[in-house]
Amino acid sequence: MNKRENIYSLEGFSKVFRFTMSQTFKNKGYLVSFVAFVLVMSLMGPIQYLGQHFGESSAEDSLSYNPSNVSIDKLYIVNSVSPELTIDDVQDLYMVDEEDDESSDGLTKDKIEIKSVADDADHGEQAILDSLGKKDAAIVIAPSETGFKISGILSKDSEVEVDDIDGATEVVKDTFEKVRLEKCDVSDEDVAMIFKGIHTSSVVEESDYISEENKSISRLNYMFYMLGYSMIVFVVISMSTSYILTSVTEEKQSKLVESLLVSVRPMALLMGKICGMMSYVVLLLGAGVIGSNISNQVMKNVFNISESKFSNRGFNFSIFKDFGVTGAVALLLSIVLAFLAFGIIAGLFGSTCNKTEDIQDATGNVMMVSMLSYFAAIGIGAIDNEVANVIAAVVPPFSFFTAPVSYVTGRIGIAVLLFSYVLQIAVIFGILRLSAKSYRNLLLSDSTTPKLKTIFKSAKG
Repeated sequence: MNKRENIYSLEGFSKVFRFTMSQTFKNKGYLVSFVAFVLVMSLMGPIQYLGQHFGESSAEDSLSYNPSNVSIDKLYIVNSVSPELTIDDVQDLYMVDEEDDESSDGLTKDKIEIKSVADDADHGEQAILDSLGKKDAAIVIAPSETGFKISGILSKDSEVEVDDIDGATEVVKDTFEKVRLEKCDVSDEDVAMIFKGIHTSSVVEESDYISEENKSISRLNYMFYMLGYSMIVFVVISMSTSYILTSVTEEKQSKLVESLLVSVRPMALLMGKICGMMSYVVLLLGAGVIGSNISNQVMKNVFNISESKFSNRGFNFSIFKDFGVTGAVALLLSIVLAFLAFGIIAGLFGSTCNKTEDIQDATGNVMMVSMLSYFAAIGIGAIDNEVANVIAAVVPPFSFFTAPVSYVTGRIGIAVLLFSYVLQIAVIFGILRLSAKSYRNLLLSDSTTPKLKTIFKSAKG
């Protein structure tokens, strides 16, 4: 190698870049992958929506209470507390007159008997329970230490379906709650609001609760954002490194690289491939996002389906628009830095391969690091620990997968993010220097050991 040659020279970069782009789209495998990925991204939302919709419909059919399907000869409602219930209060339990005329099966009004505290003696409740037949059931409303307890009871040799009595018990529970609130002069509007449901969470310490409240994104959403973003980074790295490794090895095998190095500097050859592949991946993701948005608009405007039911399925690209321009820039910058770091490493390992069999070992080395980083990011998202978030955000290669998500979701501040970028760029610059010193020697070498010691030995030589 000419000692006076600038090892960082990018002479011939544009030539390699254009050649890489053209060869990528001429490759049938990559062309098919491009089309398949765009189709999957475009149809993922509608397909998952339809699958979930049919699944929910089936679940609702199996879980919803239908009195016409209930096979009970006698249903006793034993109310040991106030307020009292009437047969009209529990009209959701039995069939209406029209249904009753069509079939003799099912739970009808005359099969329900309500027993209150005043109706029987002290042992009236127990007497009813003892008298239950095979086709009878009872629902008991009784006081408990925390309020009220409503239980469905069957005889030991009962032939009544457990699902039937469970459904009936749920109906009585909701009815009792509504009647109780109405007796307390709670308005119908307030009752409706109460029965919309209340979100509850597990018991946490006060310090953890305050910390959670100060975050801009909940723990669950943080985990999903981390999962979606790290998946995008992993896919980008996987696709690009595979192509770069294969391309470098093929050129080395065919001796084409020896001709290229006459007119193209080694760094231009490496960076031209990396940037060319980066452009392919950007086009791939861009086309996928466009296709996904088009299918979402069709679902929304043509089929009148709420966007919340089908958008952001699969790869969670919503993270790029949920946090404004600053958030999108931070996320995209990390993807670019991850691409450069792993792309340069892939080019280095590819330059140590002399035959096709070597590619598998080289690819395995690169993918092992990226896969460990990917699973670590998922773990960090699930744990959501303050110390773990900071460590993962500043230590490469994990920071490529975690730092921007931790920042946009409020887990780390701008200072930590900038420090993370400084470390990432320092790592990339270090790999770049190693590449500049060893890439030409590795390409012209007959070494067949795609290991780090080969690369460092070549750099010293």
